[in-house]
Amino acid sequence: MKLWIARDEETAYCRLFTSKPNMRYSAHYEKFTWTNGKPNDGIQLDMNDFPEVTFENSPMEVELVIKK
Repeated sequence: MKLWIARDEETAYCRLFTSKPNMRYSAHYEKFTWTNGKPNDGIQLDMNDFPEVTFENSPMEVELVIKK
C-alpha cells in the first residue's frame, strides 16, 4: 500500500497521508502545511521516527508492508 509522509513547516511531527498531499498556506497557523483535502486524513507521527523527512523534501512516498 502506497502512503505519503510530509513534515509541516516548523513543527515537531510528520503526518502520514493516504494520498499525495499538496502544500498550502494556513492563515490560522500562519505557516505552510500539507493537506490532501480529505477530512481527518494525516495521522500524526513522531518526527524522531523519520529524521530523513524534512519540510523541503516533503512529501515522501512510502510503502506499508504487512509481515506475517
